Amino acid sequence: MAQQPAQLSVRNFIIGIINGTIVHASNAFLDPQIVLTVFALDLMGGNVIWVGVLISLIQSGRFWPQSLLAGVLESEPRYLPYYRFSAVVRIVLLFAIWALIFFVGASRPLLLFALVAIVLFLFASAGGIGATTFLSIIGDTIPPTWRGKFFGLRFFLGGLVGLAAGLYVKYVLSAESGFAFPLDYAHLALLAAVAGLIAWGAFCFVAESPHRLRNHRLPLGQQLARGPRLFRRQPNFRRLVLTRAFFVIATALCLPFIVPFAIQVGGMAKAMVGLFLVARMLSFSGANVLWSYLSDNLGNRVVLLISGLLCVILPIMVLLAPRVPQTSLVSGYPAFDLRTGYFLLVFAVVGLLIGSQMLGQMGYLLEVTSPLRRPTYLGFYFAVLFPLAWVPFLGSLVIGSQGRYVWSFSLAVAAALGSLVNAFNLSEPRDELALEGEENPSRRPDPAA
Repeated sequence: MAQQPAQLSVRNFIIGIINGTIVHASNAFLDPQIVLTVFALDLMGGNVIWVGVLISLIQSGRFWPQSLLAGVLESEPRYLPYYRFSAVVRIVLLFAIWALIFFVGASRPLLLFALVAIVLFLFASAGGIGATTFLSIIGDTIPPTWRGKFFGLRFFLGGLVGLAAGLYVKYVLSAESGFAFPLDYAHLALLAAVAGLIAWGAFCFVAESPHRLRNHRLPLGQQLARGPRLFRRQPNFRRLVLTRAFFVIATALCLPFIVPFAIQVGGMAKAMVGLFLVARMLSFSGANVLWSYLSDNLGNRVVLLISGLLCVILPIMVLLAPRVPQTSLVSGYPAFDLRTGYFLLVFAVVGLLIGSQMLGQMGYLLEVTSPLRRPTYLGFYFAVLFPLAWVPFLGSLVIGSQGRYVWSFSLAVAAALGSLVNAFNLSEPRDELALEGEENPSRRPDPAA
């Protein structure tokens, strides 16, 4: 069901760009798919199962709060206090990660891993609270034809800042930095906390737009039952949820294991992960000009279709990496060979994939959800994804100590095809809104409003 557009808040647009730009630096310093993956491998003796545990905890933390928040937010006049609570908790927890790594150290690896994993779970849970309120505020104050520019600028500028962060990560994790393990990761956690303080603090000053309220708060059981009804009755929402679910499965079986695969099978040095982060951020940033244009002018369905194709291509590219020869590309620098260049291309595709999926999913989700019921839509959306948070752990069990990466990446291809098929079956909400306006002129937006 297409929705009437929101009115543009210039203040929120600018603050949202600042927030998105700096938060990408914070995310880059402790990137789960790259930096934290290597941290888990280094700390736990190279066993990929610990990577699966860590990523699954982070994913589950992101998804669970939304289903419980849905009924609360629909009867609340303001969302911003919940966002501010989320911001404070996340900032404190990032400083806690720095303190744990700095004071516990590598002498007790299992204790350090457990404590950091718990804090990351709580951090992601606070982020889940922030995500629901953030999207609701943006949905109320940024119209559909401006959301492509909004998210595109956030991702473009954030990618540039993340690019600089990736170069610094490469330096910190190299021998030249002088940081001993795990103090190199403590340093990165401190930088992530400072960047998060600026980014989340900035968004605390947005202006909320008035929104309709439910007269009374529904019981949790009744609230949870509304989500499946919306799933059955709204075809576009149902297909979007399935598109995202298959995408989550595909990326969970692939993304957390590209770096372990590159190190253990591809022969890449640990310090190269900084360059992988740079390649991802560079493509993530640059391509968002294209995603933004497509979103604003052709709609988010097109962006999701491109994302689906990239999701199929990525694990196939990873599987082909060991066939690429390790021929030196730069004289006097043997570490940078043809295979390293190929892995940089792989992570460039990762950046394209993440950017197109994030912009397409957020834009489409805001277009097919009504403002009054948006928390319920978001609650069910993330509740469906919550059980899938542990797919990375299942992937690590599939890979096991024998390094069966081929199995995990092959399953990722199959899931990616499921995501692509569901994205293809989506319709374009703006076409439906235009048709409704032609059939009932009274429903057309007032250009003078």
